[in-house]
Amino acid sequence: MAMESHPTEDELERFLLDQTPEEELESLETHILACNACVGRLEDLEVQIAATRVALRELQQEQTAKAAARERSWRDWLTVPKLSMVGAVAALAIGVAVVPNMMQHGAPVTETSLSAYRGAESSVLPANHRLHVHLNAHDLAQGPVTAKLVDARGSGIWETASQIRHEEVDLLVPSIKQPGSYLLQLYASTQGNPENELLREFAFEVK
Repeated sequence: MAMESHPTEDELERFLLDQTPEEELESLETHILACNACVGRLEDLEVQIAATRVALRELQQEQTAKAAARERSWRDWLTVPKLSMVGAVAALAIGVAVVPNMMQHGAPVTETSLSAYRGAESSVLPANHRLHVHLNAHDLAQGPVTAKLVDARGSGIWETASQIRHEEVDLLVPSIKQPGSYLLQLYASTQGNPENELLREFAFEVK
């Protein structure tokens, strides 16, 4: 049966990603074949998705390089020769203060960056790891925000107050034990915002 109206952006995204339900596929294909406007929309959307995947790949490579640089810096610090006794005691105190932060509550910390791009593949993060998450807040005004973690059913799991600084929001999220799909949502600060406006969503998988 032919579609009576143009498909939505979400329906076109699912079509490009081969996720259209079988019962809708025939009518959607029939409409697209007969509609030049929707063919143009599909082409534009395909370009956007391709560009998003390239941007995410570059972001992941940049994050990996930063992590490697931090690890090298940490190792170099540990091998600095001729530490004085006072310096050695101070270094030990710093080590005791920092190392527990990497294993808070017995859970290792995984660092990741997330971007809210339509049609992008979800990041896959490990279960039972605390997550040091950098959320891309490009084009959002600096200031206070509320971050919420919800599961695939929309049930709230965790919430905290944070800040947008330098087009980014940094969060330390508690470890998630249950595999599945999750969303980190950014809301405008409740102060002066009784409607609790949703600013951005970031999808990821836990396995």
